[in-house]
Amino acid sequence: MELFNNSKIEKEIKELPDGILSTLLYTANSINIKSVAIVGGIVRDLITKSKNKNYDIIFNDLDLIIEGDTTKYIKELMTIIGPDRVKIIRNNTTYKTSEITIDDIKVDIASAREETYPIPGENPLVELSTIKNDLTRRDFNINSMAIELKDNKIIDLFSGLDAIENMSIDFLHESSVLDDPTRIIRASRYAAKLNFNLSNKALKQIQNTIHNWPWNWRIGDKPDLAPSALSTRLKMELELLFKSKDWVNAIKNLQEWGGLKIIDSKLQNDQILFEKILVAKNSNIEPLTAFVYEAENPLYLSERLQLAQSQKEIIQGAYQLNKYLKNIQSKHSYKDWSPSKWTTFLEEINIDESSFILEICRKSPFKEYLSSWLYNWKNIESPIKGNDLIEKGWKSGQEIGIEIKRQRMKLIDEQNSI
Repeated sequence: MELFNNSKIEKEIKELPDGILSTLLYTANSINIKSVAIVGGIVRDLITKSKNKNYDIIFNDLDLIIEGDTTKYIKELMTIIGPDRVKIIRNNTTYKTSEITIDDIKVDIASAREETYPIPGENPLVELSTIKNDLTRRDFNINSMAIELKDNKIIDLFSGLDAIENMSIDFLHESSVLDDPTRIIRASRYAAKLNFNLSNKALKQIQNTIHNWPWNWRIGDKPDLAPSALSTRLKMELELLFKSKDWVNAIKNLQEWGGLKIIDSKLQNDQILFEKILVAKNSNIEPLTAFVYEAENPLYLSERLQLAQSQKEIIQGAYQLNKYLKNIQSKHSYKDWSPSKWTTFLEEINIDESSFILEICRKSPFKEYLSSWLYNWKNIESPIKGNDLIEKGWKSGQEIGIEIKRQRMKLIDEQNSI
């Protein structure tokens, strides 16, 4: 089926320089690479736009697949168009992929490969193969198509064209979720972005796989022993999800499908989860940090996903704050506390301000007090300084600090009431 030629693709994707696709094809031919094709989201988006002229293609990068060695191909590309126009950003020899820029346009080049999963959820084993075999290892029918640059033909082995027509997403294999449970997160992101539905068959695969839990690790086991697809790769997919403008609908999809059960049961059942994350995001807290904090055991989940140390510290601080608050809640005396007593109490905890925001986002019963301290009381300074007291005859020492604090607390109470 002839659908797109090089000039038409470059016309639809205005970020691509004129003639770049012909150059990529010429480079492949010059070193006897049998086949070169565009794959990934661009193919899906080009087809979608051909059916819906109002559809906007958001270009991030060009995904290219070749039946050959990427290192040799990039070297030849540099020879043909000049090393000053081609910059190598990353080269992954394990997965036989390279990331380059051509005139500042990002191009991901991969050798066609096959993948096998000796242990479900772990990283796959890779070997070189053909483009058609490469397409069979991909996640969804809508992403398993390619445009072969030599003859402008669409390669569609899994009825991707029909899936786009029907606005439906399906997995390619019965063991897709078993092999890689992060595909659940990706499915939710694509469904939200494209306004597509998950097929009943795909939904059953998600639910049956999670119910049977076929992986050699369970939630509650040591977090550092979790397979990649239930830890670091899962974190990467969640980060991509939260970068999407449609992340709220993606979270709703996951809860509707039961997909968050691979992460945490509390997250699965929290019907205002996205609201709390949105409040945190609007307060410049990373959405993933807020997401993890809402888990049943946020410290455990932060270790399992191997979050950055800064994220862990924010979560740890909020968790510590929550424990302090629960302790005083049981005593009920806090209801009679003055603003200055709250200020003293909260400042003794000594945690990052972002930790307070996380607890506020949780709709804590102490939200009023936490917000008052964070946005008002903590910014009030003593009306008198150390030099002022010394000029009045005070001697340097601990007593000056005590007096400055007393004056500050007095002012906090005078200016505020609960």
